[in-house]
Amino acid sequence: MVIGLTLSCKKENIAPKPELSSFSATLEGGVATVPAIGGKLNILISAGTDGWWISTAQADLLTITRMYGSGDFKLPVTIKANTSGAARLVSLKVNPTFNLPAVTFNINQDK
Repeated sequence: MVIGLTLSCKKENIAPKPELSSFSATLEGGVATVPAIGGKLNILISAGTDGWWISTAQADLLTITRMYGSGDFKLPVTIKANTSGAARLVSLKVNPTFNLPAVTFNINQDK
């Protein structure tokens, strides 16, 4: 019985919890304006081994090839043509995991 108790109290080797990676998202070239005919830009995401996802309330104004992922990624974003006759602001967020603050991009589009 003593042997059974000794074996059942054996210490388990548990893997350490993952460490949070640094996170950043920036516009390549820093330009946040596109012409009325539309345009393409890249968002440079640096997330180490952590995940990220994109959110926007204006999905009809953009084309995004990948809405979520992990690690470092160059995300192409296409802003569709503005046929409204008025300048507009197109917004999207890159949301990191671990409850870090999201990075919001406001892209101005000419009329």
